[in-house]
Amino acid sequence: MSTRSLTVRLEGELFALPADSVEEVLPDAPLCPIPGLPVQMPGVLRFRGAWIPLIDAGPPLGLPAGQRSNAVVLRRGRLRYALAVDGIAGIRDQGDPDEDIITALDPDTLFAAQLPAGEEQDAMADTKVRAAPIAAVVFRVGRHELGIEISQVHEVLSWRAPAPVPRAPAFVEGVVDIRGEVVPVVDLRKRLGLAAAEPGPDNRIIIVGYGDEHIGLIVDQVTEVSRIPDTSISKAPKYFRGLTAELIQGLARLGDRLVVLLHIERILSSDERIELADADMLEEVASDGAPVPDDGAQPAAPAPVRRRRSRAAD
Repeated sequence: MSTRSLTVRLEGELFALPADSVEEVLPDAPLCPIPGLPVQMPGVLRFRGAWIPLIDAGPPLGLPAGQRSNAVVLRRGRLRYALAVDGIAGIRDQGDPDEDIITALDPDTLFAAQLPAGEEQDAMADTKVRAAPIAAVVFRVGRHELGIEISQVHEVLSWRAPAPVPRAPAFVEGVVDIRGEVVPVVDLRKRLGLAAAEPGPDNRIIIVGYGDEHIGLIVDQVTEVSRIPDTSISKAPKYFRGLTAELIQGLARLGDRLVVLLHIERILSSDERIELADADMLEEVASDGAPVPDDGAQPAAPAPVRRRRSRAAD
């Protein structure tokens, strides 16, 4: 009896996957990127009512990562995961004459190993975050759609260049004066490890608050305010690690789109708030947005305004 394999294309090469490990082939699959994940695991895919991990087949094979439009759903025990490839070449039987060089792959060795040990069950099954729908401000950062609960959003500002602050954390662009309060501004691209981009007319600064803290978030574009049913919100997957696990509150479905909901209170860690307060963010900053001098001298004019200090620095 012949052994069948599924042949896929990747960076101009052909690779064979054992057919008995393939659950489904999804051409033109709606792959959903997640910011901050490793290059070999760029996001998730919606499959039969659950979010499953998405693995880029390139990096584990020593090939470059890419934005691929086809996916093969593989299984390992009860775990399902999607493998992003460039194309599907077809099904072959062992012993068929090969006109092309085809490399046989062992998915358990190459790809399932990219997932944390012990994730043998389907860890992406939907688990509700809450029992009530939420309203969220939805915005774009790079190719990612992100969201913040509207109750945490104080206002959205048109783009203005923040006043730079010496020795602030790298992802803090500076400060802006909001009616007498000097608010630190975080570049979400830098915070999420995405490529930098020059600001344009669509950029916005979202002023968010938690407790008596306020920070500004630089985003590429604010797209909408949406009401998201509780049945469309899932917890962040257990295999998310590091900064991504800290920042993501949940995954929300808007039609066939994925919106990543953020934990605003975790944008800055306690240590980062202390670092921000201990940088040269002087008690007084020019109300017209003039840069804070690096020599400790105060701007001569206009009259200064008081900066609200972080509680973590007290």
